[in-house]
Amino acid sequence: MTDSKNLDEYAATLAKNARVASSEIRTLSADERNSVLKAVAKALRAEKAEILAANAKDLARAKGNITDAMMDRLTLNDSRIETMAKGAEEIADFADPLARTLESRTLGNGVRISRVAVPIGAVFFIYESRPNVTIDGASLCFKAGNAVILRGGKESIESGKFLAGIFRKALRDAGVTENAVQLVTETDHALVTKLLQKNDCLDLVIPRGGERLIRAVVEQSKIPVIKHFNGICHIYVDRSADFSKVPAILENAKTQRPSTCNAMETLLIDRSIDDETIAKFLAPLRAKGVEMFGDKEAQKRLPGVKDIGGDENYHHEYLALKMSVRFVADVQEACEHIERYSSRHTESILAEDPAAQDFFVRNVDSSSVMVNVSTRLADGGIYGLGAEVGISTDKLHARGPMGIESLCTYKWVLKGEGQVRE
Repeated sequence: MTDSKNLDEYAATLAKNARVASSEIRTLSADERNSVLKAVAKALRAEKAEILAANAKDLARAKGNITDAMMDRLTLNDSRIETMAKGAEEIADFADPLARTLESRTLGNGVRISRVAVPIGAVFFIYESRPNVTIDGASLCFKAGNAVILRGGKESIESGKFLAGIFRKALRDAGVTENAVQLVTETDHALVTKLLQKNDCLDLVIPRGGERLIRAVVEQSKIPVIKHFNGICHIYVDRSADFSKVPAILENAKTQRPSTCNAMETLLIDRSIDDETIAKFLAPLRAKGVEMFGDKEAQKRLPGVKDIGGDENYHHEYLALKMSVRFVADVQEACEHIERYSSRHTESILAEDPAAQDFFVRNVDSSSVMVNVSTRLADGGIYGLGAEVGISTDKLHARGPMGIESLCTYKWVLKGEGQVRE
């Protein structure tokens, strides 16, 4: 373990490097930033074998020491590497988020005032397990003119070092400071705490991981934090639903990738739907081995449902082939349940009745509210934002999947001809 003095010095160096780099890269042209991102994509494809070899070291060390959900997030393969490369290219192809005048007008005294998009500055990005986030986070921050300090989990250290190395080489080759992207290679948690105190150099913290990680960051940080604690995502099946569509949507929402924060965790069912119909739309979930937990009513109506053990457990995020089930009287009661137990991430209604759809959309206060689609669609790439740095359930600055524009702020620019305040 590194001693405290060395950790202090390392944290100070990382933070100062990020501050200096942010002042350099915020003036880069869009073409300069885009050329780096395209070089990163090219290198990811060319060095796929080396990336997989680094990832294999992480997987071997992590086996048996982390959950199945985290192992899934840690694992890289050909498809996920290609997704990283395409993500970098897509971000490069996006319009420059910094070349935007958000509003402009002339004041009564003749001064021309405009609000212009600018980088946030220096970002501290903390994430667990997912080595692909090293590229996603770096690409989004750099495209938006921000320097970034990346801190992945210790379980992904080899993958992270190799991927960050690819990005830093692309920066050097382009004549840009490599400190625009820095990876924390010290795994001592005390270093994170020290960096979270560097509000003199760092402008924003984005933690992406489990609830325990995010709460720890919020409690320790002197720097503003954009976060979501967990993903308690709901789907409500209304009596007006097209029941031919329901099975595929539920199967996708729960089983396509159950370890993600946008997977369905609770299914709410209109009480008036008959048991035979319910059995049909639950059949694909049962075939995939999904365990279901519910109250006495759910246990009575749905064979095999286990006791949820108290209403407080509707707050539980399973991240596995498990889910909660509850019957409700109507869309209003569904919304009331969501208001009480949701983490404000993503909720969906399956209904054909326009009044039910409208009631749900107006009354559910989550970052993504959906009608007749899977909650798994809550994703920056799906929304056309490119790769995302996370999904925010906050209400200030950024909400929902965070793409390039969420990594910008603005400044006011005033131009006049000698006007003074009277």
